[in-house]
Amino acid sequence: MGHRVAAGQSGPSLFERRVTVHQLRIFKAVADARSFSQAARQLHLSQPAVSHQVKTLSATIGAPLFEEIGRRIQMTETGRLVYEHASTILSEFEAAGRAIDAHHGLERGLLRLVGDTTVGIYVLPDVLGAFKQAHPEIALRLDVGNRQHVYERLLTGEADFAVVGRTWLRPDVPLTVRPFLPNELIAIAAPDHPLARARRVSLARLADEPFILREPGSGTRETAEEALARTGRPVQVVMELASNGAIKRAVARGLGVAILSRYAVSFELRLGTVVELPVSGFPLRRQWHLVYPRDRRFGPVGEAFLSFVDEGRWRGALGETVTTD
Repeated sequence: MGHRVAAGQSGPSLFERRVTVHQLRIFKAVADARSFSQAARQLHLSQPAVSHQVKTLSATIGAPLFEEIGRRIQMTETGRLVYEHASTILSEFEAAGRAIDAHHGLERGLLRLVGDTTVGIYVLPDVLGAFKQAHPEIALRLDVGNRQHVYERLLTGEADFAVVGRTWLRPDVPLTVRPFLPNELIAIAAPDHPLARARRVSLARLADEPFILREPGSGTRETAEEALARTGRPVQVVMELASNGAIKRAVARGLGVAILSRYAVSFELRLGTVVELPVSGFPLRRQWHLVYPRDRRFGPVGEAFLSFVDEGRWRGALGETVTTD
């Protein structure tokens, strides 16, 4: 049986029952950018998804929110009214979140994160920067190393969370493993390398080249070796280096080819000191994972970080790499 509204009382309006904070956030992003495509990029959504949410919001309100004048969009009178209230609602919503965080003890605390070399250098500083903006009073600690180093820090309790590309088959304690961020591995060479001019390079042809690899225990190395093993050919390893920066420098000097994460070489690709080789079957598509002991009970800081990761808006903070290390 439905609930009746007592005389003199009014029930929730259509706006309250059908409009979501997510829709208002998308609408405001479009209005601020004056572009559906730019808002989609900022929110890391597809343009059809953004258009659908705005169209649904318009249908709920019963009037168009935007009109197209020339090649630009502008808010309608109704849109300007909704924008005014949406700005207030979103501001209050964020203020409520901050107040609740403070109530739960997030005005202080420490977050300890450890990552494997590539994600630790090229991704996690931006992630933690975004987390710090949301929780400025929380102290942050980031440790970086290869897979074995990450594993030891996690099991000894010296880190709350780990981010790695390849997990461990038989860990000493049960672990929770959650997808974190896609990772593409590409083959690189010096700009004057003979393969740099090829339209297509077979994996077998790549395997014939002198290779510069990461040190044993590196997830990047294991992925590269697994890919090259499919050719059945022995790989000529001319260098083993424990630094992505050292590998990129050696490749740029023409000492060999390498397979690294696209995140690690984006700066050098833009500068032209190395080039991406058009290898069949590449890029190798992998995934970084967020890992933590299954039985660990987190306090407010840990729970806040898990919610922050799930929300996903931190992806917008991943800027272009500006380091050669």
